[in-house]
Amino acid sequence: MAEGRGFPDDGSDGLRAEFADYGGPHGVHGTTWLTWAELDTTDWQETNASGTRTRAAAAGIDTDWGRVWSVMRILSEVHGAENVRLVVWFH
Repeated sequence: MAEGRGFPDDGSDGLRAEFADYGGPHGVHGTTWLTWAELDTTDWQETNASGTRTRAAAAGIDTDWGRVWSVMRILSEVHGAENVRLVVWFH
């Protein structure tokens, strides 16, 4: 859904500093981002390539990610769904 987008061009100075502290593009992998508008229309029953695991099972509301989705939903009520974005990377 949002693979391979990399670091957002319009990331804030604070986000850029945090990213750099983790090693930037050479020290992390899987950097990407997505908005609440995208998440809100996600098909959570879609499965992975093997057909054995749904998005809901991997990152749905009943997983640890559920708390993140709740915060994003609430923020979108104030700021608009297109204006709430999660940026992630793995190290």
